[in-house]
Amino acid sequence: MLGIINPSYLRIYLALVRRDLLVIKQRLRSAFMDSSVQLAMHVLLYGNLLPVMGMSSALIAPLFIGSQANSMFFLGMGFGIRVLFDIKFSHFIDYRITLPLPKRWMFASYITYFVVEGIIITGPLLTLGIIMLGSNFRAIAPNIPLFILTYMMSLVLYGLLFLGFSLYYRFDWFMENLWPRRLTFLFSFSPVFTVWKQINSFAPGFAKIMLFSPLTYSCEGLRATLIGGPEYIPAYVCIPMLALWISLATLFVARGISKRLDPV
Repeated sequence: MLGIINPSYLRIYLALVRRDLLVIKQRLRSAFMDSSVQLAMHVLLYGNLLPVMGMSSALIAPLFIGSQANSMFFLGMGFGIRVLFDIKFSHFIDYRITLPLPKRWMFASYITYFVVEGIIITGPLLTLGIIMLGSNFRAIAPNIPLFILTYMMSLVLYGLLFLGFSLYYRFDWFMENLWPRRLTFLFSFSPVFTVWKQINSFAPGFAKIMLFSPLTYSCEGLRATLIGGPEYIPAYVCIPMLALWISLATLFVARGISKRLDPV
C-alpha cells in the first residue's frame, strides 16, 4: 500500500502529467477546430436534414449524443495512434521507462492525459451542441451527476482500450488490420446511430449481440443520464457494465505492457 502512495512516485507522475498538459495546449487549437467542424455537421444532420427526410424529432437528442460518443471513440483512436508512433519512431516512452516509477503509474499518466484532453475537447462541444439544437434536444429526466460519471468512465474506457491496442499490436498490424478485424465489430454492433431498445423491438437477436460491445453501454448510458426516460438501457445497468469493461481493458493494457516492454 505504501508503494502505491509513495510521494516520489506521485511527484514523477505529476511531472509527466504537467508535460502532457503542455502537449495538449500545443495541439488544442487544431483539435478543437476539427471537433467544431464535426459538431456543426452533426447539428446540421440530426437537427435539420434527417428530420426533413422523415426522421422522428424524438430521435434527434439520442442520435446527437451517439454522435458525441462516436467522437470520443475516434478521439481515443487518435490517442492510440500517437502512442503507437511514439513507440515506433519518437521513443519518448523509452525515457519514461527509465524513470524510477512503476509502470502502472507511468501508464496512468497516459490515461490522465487522454481524459483531460477528452474533457477539454468534447465537453464544451457537447454543451454547445445542446444549445444549438435548442428545443429539438428534449431532456425528460436528466441526472447530471450520473451523466458526469458515465462521461468520465467512457473516456477512461476508450483511453485504456486504445492504449492497450497500441501496446499489444505491432505498428503495421495496428495500421492495416485494427479497424477491419477489431474495431468494425465494436463499432458496428453498437447503438451509436440508433437506440438499442428500438433494435431490440424488431431484431432481439441482433440486439443481444450488441450487448457484447462496450460502446453500447457508453452510448446508452450517456443517453439514459442526460436525456432520461424508459427508452434507453438504464444507468444502473450501463455504469456497472462500463466498470466491467474498464477492468477488462486494464487487464488488456497490462498484457500489452508485458508483451511490449517485458517480452522475456
